[in-house]
Amino acid sequence: MRNTRFKMSIVMLAAGLVLVALVAGVASLTTRSAGAQPAVQPPAPQQPNTQQPPSAQGTRPHPVIGTITSASDGTITVTGRDGSAVTVTTTATTRILGRANAALTNVKAGDAVHVLADKAQDGSLTATAVEDVPAALGVPMRGKGGQTQTRGGRTLVSGTVAEVRGGVLSVTAADGSLTAVTIPQTARIGTLIALTPDRLVTGARVTVLGPRNADGGVTATLIMVAAQRAQ
Repeated sequence: MRNTRFKMSIVMLAAGLVLVALVAGVASLTTRSAGAQPAVQPPAPQQPNTQQPPSAQGTRPHPVIGTITSASDGTITVTGRDGSAVTVTTTATTRILGRANAALTNVKAGDAVHVLADKAQDGSLTATAVEDVPAALGVPMRGKGGQTQTRGGRTLVSGTVAEVRGGVLSVTAADGSLTAVTIPQTARIGTLIALTPDRLVTGARVTVLGPRNADGGVTATLIMVAAQRAQ
């Protein structure tokens, strides 16, 4: 089984991490555990909507989730599952991120991480999936971190990497608490990477964050490009 919403919860959280330094009101993290493999796929809660009230325009980051149906220099059109389309404007400061497969050796102290794990009766944690947000991306950690339970009964561990040693990842929450998670070879590990604008092509699935414009469009602060499904 594929854990489709775990991956996009990580995507949305990472997007929120960037925007927290720029604007307030990023969408909340939602998580569902369904298996060991995270898969980038837009979550269902919100779709592009051109009928936002005036009070929401121009100030609050507006998540636009869907597929690029047209692309030109500085502008893309994103169409949601309900068929509604939003014009998204990119600028020189728009951050474009994607995901790449990684290994535990790529995870470094100071990175932000989100780990999906199984908890044993003795309280020990064994990871099934790890998402790494490299410190080099300059994405500040958002939220308190620590442990939360998913709907599927697994444990989501979020925070900053304190140490990676002997196959064990030590994660520090905002309150200073430390959580140790064993990372087996079977765990799926991914990392966020910076992408160039040429990745914004027709057919790409994206999550866009940025303020709503008066004309109903969005000026993108951050765009997450989902990995393409295998054919």
